[in-house]
Amino acid sequence: MPTISNIQANIVSVGELLKIGNLRIPPYQRPYRWTEKNVRQLLEDVLQSMNAGKKNYRIGSVILHNNTTDNVLDIVDGQQRLTTLFLLWKACGIPDNYSCSLSFGTESHATIKQNFSFIKAWLDENVNSPEKYMDYVLSACDFVKIVVDDLTEAFQMFDSQNGRGKELEAYNLLKAYHIRAMEMESREDKIRCDKRWEEATQYDPTPKIKDDPNIDVLKQIFDEQLYRSRVWSRQNWAGEFSKTQIEEFKGFTIDKNHPALFPYQNPQLLQYLTAKFYDTILSGTSATKNRFELGDNDHINPFVNVNQQIVNGKDFFDYVETYVEIYKQMFINIGTYQLNEFKEFYYAYCLNYTWPDNNEAIAKEKRKEDCSFNPQWPAARTGDSYLREAYKSLVFVLFDKFGEKGLNKYYKTLYRLIYSLRLEKSQVRYSTVASFPGNYFKIISTAKDLADLSELDKMAAELSTKTYGAIGKIANQTIVNFITGKENGNN
Repeated sequence: MPTISNIQANIVSVGELLKIGNLRIPPYQRPYRWTEKNVRQLLEDVLQSMNAGKKNYRIGSVILHNNTTDNVLDIVDGQQRLTTLFLLWKACGIPDNYSCSLSFGTESHATIKQNFSFIKAWLDENVNSPEKYMDYVLSACDFVKIVVDDLTEAFQMFDSQNGRGKELEAYNLLKAYHIRAMEMESREDKIRCDKRWEEATQYDPTPKIKDDPNIDVLKQIFDEQLYRSRVWSRQNWAGEFSKTQIEEFKGFTIDKNHPALFPYQNPQLLQYLTAKFYDTILSGTSATKNRFELGDNDHINPFVNVNQQIVNGKDFFDYVETYVEIYKQMFINIGTYQLNEFKEFYYAYCLNYTWPDNNEAIAKEKRKEDCSFNPQWPAARTGDSYLREAYKSLVFVLFDKFGEKGLNKYYKTLYRLIYSLRLEKSQVRYSTVASFPGNYFKIISTAKDLADLSELDKMAAELSTKTYGAIGKIANQTIVNFITGKENGNN
């Protein structure tokens, strides 16, 4: 067995893995969540390999942490596949001559029950001899087993393993990092954070439409409204978010075991202590300022802001959940009454340039239809999408800082500033937009009140004096007049 530092790696069969008596799913792991589709794919791949007469089938890798404190091997990566194989073994009714006895939290029970029933039904329909099939799984199917003594190195290897392929988006490399920072939190709190995180990756915007795809809101906000907004606010070139930029969302840990190390961390320490005090003493008795005029829901944290210094652990998950919820309310659930005026404008001017009979009122009403959050051609063109994301990020930061009042006052001004580029250039490139709005973000991020945003109005007023060479790119004269400031003074 080759050994590199404190890392051991070798190839083992599924049968050898299931003979490990001290294998454990650690408390920080997410619940078992594989869907029937995931399970079916694994079962069919194995069956195809067996029927093809292949002597070996590599399922993947499993990363284990040698937890000497509890004398167990904790599963860091590979839990979903191992749990499925464990259920398969049980469903095949093979004599219990293996020492593996994985235990699962209550959050996994419903999925385990559902997938166990599915596996039994699949075996009945597709396999003549479950014993022969399971014997192939145990003896011919294998894993690369990696055992790491240091938990930090185990997570780093997990990041590396998944960062090279398509299994995880860049943002998902942050989840294990921040759950690991929650050492002072309960297992229940870790599970809640994980559940909220996973739900945001599978948000169903149209529950009444069968088979309509879910939306990965986390990918959206990390790629655009969080990462690029933070970079733009520093007036830097805002390129694509990838795993090489995840340090943007790694900060420092503050709790009784991790005091502030430097003076610049004191504001975050104060926020941490204030939030704890507010949650335990003041919640329900002392009101904070809401972003939404009718009140923020329980998923929105009043103490976070987009450009804040990141605090590791639970605070990070609260930060993310806040902006997941705000994004849904602003840009997905656009048929709802909340932010009604802005949503009418956003649909008509960002998602649907071509209004029936050139009637803006009809366009505004169409926003209440299912899937109305998806742009219509020509608003769906690549260059228009670049501008739309920049505009969304700009109003996102404005709303985050000054709430609904600030949004209602300046969303039209910001639109004119961003979309003027659509009238200037025949082609809107990603590289152009990556640097274009930085000054606008800086004005918002440094403003102390709405009066400080008057500079934006001055910039928008200058648009009427510009020369535009690509006006035909938006084939709607009402929008063109609005951007250029020639709509009879109505802005």
